[in-house]
Amino acid sequence: MIKDIDKYKDLFLSEAKEHINSMNTNLLMLEKESTNINFINSMFRNIHTLKSMAATMDYNNTAQLCHSLEDVLDSIKKKRLSFDKSVDLLFESFDTLELTVKSLEDDKTEIDTTTLIEKLSILTSEKKGKVKIVNNNIENISEEVNVQSYIVEKITSINVKVERLDLLMNLSEELLINRMRLDKIKEELQNPELTAVTDALSRLISDIQYNVMQSRMVPIGFVFNRFPRMVRDLAKQQEKQVDIEMKGTDIELDRSVIDEIGESLVHLLRNSIDHGIEKPEDRKASGKPPQGRIRLTATRIKNSAIIEISDDGAGLNFEDIKNAGISKGILLPDASKEEIINSIFSGFSTTKQVTKVSGRGFGLNIVKNKIESIGANIKVKSKPNRGTNFFIKVPLTLAIIRALFVEIGEKQYAIPMANIERLIIVNTKDIKGMLQFEAVVLDDEDIPLTRLDILFGKQSPVRNKQTVVIIRKGTDKLGLAVDAFLKTQDIVIKPLTKLIRKAKYFAGTTIIGSGEVVLILDVENLMVTKRISITENAMAKKDI
Repeated sequence: MIKDIDKYKDLFLSEAKEHINSMNTNLLMLEKESTNINFINSMFRNIHTLKSMAATMDYNNTAQLCHSLEDVLDSIKKKRLSFDKSVDLLFESFDTLELTVKSLEDDKTEIDTTTLIEKLSILTSEKKGKVKIVNNNIENISEEVNVQSYIVEKITSINVKVERLDLLMNLSEELLINRMRLDKIKEELQNPELTAVTDALSRLISDIQYNVMQSRMVPIGFVFNRFPRMVRDLAKQQEKQVDIEMKGTDIELDRSVIDEIGESLVHLLRNSIDHGIEKPEDRKASGKPPQGRIRLTATRIKNSAIIEISDDGAGLNFEDIKNAGISKGILLPDASKEEIINSIFSGFSTTKQVTKVSGRGFGLNIVKNKIESIGANIKVKSKPNRGTNFFIKVPLTLAIIRALFVEIGEKQYAIPMANIERLIIVNTKDIKGMLQFEAVVLDDEDIPLTRLDILFGKQSPVRNKQTVVIIRKGTDKLGLAVDAFLKTQDIVIKPLTKLIRKAKYFAGTTIIGSGEVVLILDVENLMVTKRISITENAMAKKDI
């Protein structure tokens, strides 16, 4: 028979993770500022709360471990115990608490904490007796509790399982697709009552969609806050001194995006520590402080987030990369600097020795493939002896976006609105023929033009007027020549099928009201493709 308290297990596990994460963060800060009593007090509060929660749930191993940790922190606070002697054991204890939570999530038993508690007891020779365990419950015997001081507060937030949020998102996507079908029927029947009902339903569905998406948004700090401990441990393992600085942790991304980028960030941070940051003696020899620095920042730009991972290490050795690339047949002897930098994602390594952390060359290749699979992109900049910067641009959400529908060769395509600068109609005679591409003049600026009908092998008849979608990527602009602008609407992004996954000009698909599958253009790849003019029809067909 399931105990009544078991229904609170999910809530306990969720809150326990938050407390353990906070404990790790404060311990890392205390390691830098060992005299700052605020970090000790914060850890004490987390441990005390976790202990009470664990005791209530009959997780006695966890409760007893938390009790021993309180004794250790109390001794450190009263300067009866050196912080330096206890820091590694505190980290081990926090790791054990984390493993316990994971074990309970998998419906297994708690981790045995007996040996760890004995180690902690050795650190503290004096028993304080403030807390004792009686009949599997923790009781406070040194402080009087005023029962009347407790009040029942209103519940302002609850924890919801991710599966339920995913289900709500799927349902909102189905509502959106059916709304499109209703819109099509409304246009065909032209019934005033149907129009009124459909318009009202459309507004309700938009509100549902917005709020479901907001409920899935998670601060990126949820991922970032796990990295300081990882950086500390890896640096210690490699006998390096590394400090990590994080900014923009409050930037929110869809949970699905957070899930996808976490592994990539781990690869990049491990790469920075292993290949980027030098040993203290090497840094001193090159005029740097012995402690290296890694910066992890997030900023928001419209419907995207930019995540930057930078270090002040040795930087990329372009000559070694070029030689390795040439030997692997990836680079030509006259390769440009940009080509050399981009080749680091091709799956080879310049490191002569393989370590437990990296060196096989697969890490960055995995990162690039993973990032591009969610419609994101990655860039890298580096200066010798100054460090390396990785920039990842990711969408805020992978589920629903606003898009412009265009017609190309009697077929519909969708272009994400976030990438569109403006829409224009130009006289065909005003399109300029440059040396290698065509261009349109906009505000005294020559903007290269790509004719999508030719690119997709569906050449349209010549017209007096040409409709053009101006897209932007950073400071670069490109004009996409299309047959017609159709409409803008929210769309549900679906992954590409195996048949068209290799087509580099498409990022996904969507289903419209008629049931037709529409391809979504990949703006990132269109920006880097060669400019195709009307005289390059044969070459364009070859590229498809």
